[in-house]
Amino acid sequence: MSRAEHLVEVNEGDFEKEVMKSGIPVLVDFFTPPCAPCKALVPVLERTARKYPNVKVFKVNAWNNQSLCARLKIVGVPALLFLSPDKTFSESTGSTTRPNDGSKTA
Repeated sequence: MSRAEHLVEVNEGDFEKEVMKSGIPVLVDFFTPPCAPCKALVPVLERTARKYPNVKVFKVNAWNNQSLCARLKIVGVPALLFLSPDKTFSESTGSTTRPNDGSKTA
C-alpha cells in the first residue's frame, strides 16, 4: 500500500461506514484546498500513517462537507479528530508545534 492510500479522502456519505464504524483507531483531518496550514499538515499525517499502521488516517474537505462539519462542531481548519474503537474523541484545531524539536508542524 502506498503512502497516498493511507490518506484517504472521505465524505459525508461514507463517513459513518469508514470512520465511525471502524474497528481500529481513526485520525480525521478536516481541511480546505487553499489552506496553507492544512497543506503543511500532510507530511505530518503521512508520518503518522507510517509510524502507526494500525491507525486509519482520513481527510475530509470541509467545503464539500459543511453539514458533516456542523454536526461534528468543526469550526476551523485544519482540524484533527481522533476516534478510538471505544468511541472516545479527541479534537485539535489550528496549528501546533512538535514537542521533540519545537519546529512548526502545521
